[in-house]
Amino acid sequence: MLLLYVLVAILAYLIGCISSAYIISKALFGVDIRTQGSKNAGTTNALRTFGFKAGLLTFLGDYFKGTIAVLIAMFIAHKGHLDVDLAKYIAALAVVAGHNWPVFLKFKGGKGVATTYGAMLGIAPLPTLASMLFFIVLVLVTRYVSVGSIFGVCLFPILMYMRSDYIGIWVCILLSISVIYKHKENIKRLLKGQERRLELKKK
Repeated sequence: MLLLYVLVAILAYLIGCISSAYIISKALFGVDIRTQGSKNAGTTNALRTFGFKAGLLTFLGDYFKGTIAVLIAMFIAHKGHLDVDLAKYIAALAVVAGHNWPVFLKFKGGKGVATTYGAMLGIAPLPTLASMLFFIVLVLVTRYVSVGSIFGVCLFPILMYMRSDYIGIWVCILLSISVIYKHKENIKRLLKGQERRLELKKK
């Protein structure tokens, strides 16, 4: 049984390692996104560097790999008679870890926001939609994607508490810490008033 949980973690991590931003930047533009713009392999950098279509494709790829990892975990859990909730949370943590620190790209990945939302969609759809709405409102009001990302994901522990999902609370705290850590440079720029506001590049 323990080996099946390990299998869930490994598969989810490897799925997370599939970098949409890297694949799209290489396939469509012939460059490595990690050498462009903010050098982050994520949606915002793809959006700013290559335009709306590339940003959207990156977001969808990163988002749904999170959902797919959780769905695979559910399948393995049902077949192997595992605790389904535990398997889903293991998958969520592992797929985000894979996105943030992908072994195939020398552990230089993205910040995990889209993948976190995708994974949480497979676990708690309504809290995920509420958090995403909060994210969108914050970005529209402030035009800082980093502000929406940090506070949007950090809303998850509160939402999971409202569901009395105590394992979910701790998992979401870990996911929130991960997002804050990956945004540490953004936070420094925000404090200095140097963070870039969102501007769409039409391509």
